[in-house]
Amino acid sequence: MEQKFHMKISAAVREHYLTYNGGYPKNSVFTDKTGNTYNVGWFIPISGRKGRSVGKILTLLREDDAIPEWLIPFADEAGGNLFCFSVREADCGAIYYYNHEFEYGENPEDHVTYLAESITTFINSLVEEENDEDGEA
Repeated sequence: MEQKFHMKISAAVREHYLTYNGGYPKNSVFTDKTGNTYNVGWFIPISGRKGRSVGKILTLLREDDAIPEWLIPFADEAGGNLFCFSVREADCGAIYYYNHEFEYGENPEDHVTYLAESITTFINSLVEEENDEDGEA
């Protein structure tokens, strides 16, 4: 993937993929420093399951100029928003939330929110989703 997309992946992201290559997290809720919560639906594999992989998703997003060049999706939310890692030299491996809900012509960079300094910090910050009184998440 690094060669195909001409980018450098952080060691922590590489290690995560070598160990897990996608999947569904037991702990799925991330809360940022301002109290906003985000729910990880699944981690996107490098090699595709059900025809979905990081490379395929990234290719589609880049063809439409729908995502900043420096972001690589690694997980998604049920609504289609993405959790991404940075490949910029200044913050390689930092985790961002990418909200895909914007109008044609808007700058995708305006829809990116910083979440964590690394995939390790991000994953270690995930907590189990709490159930409401009826036992539903």
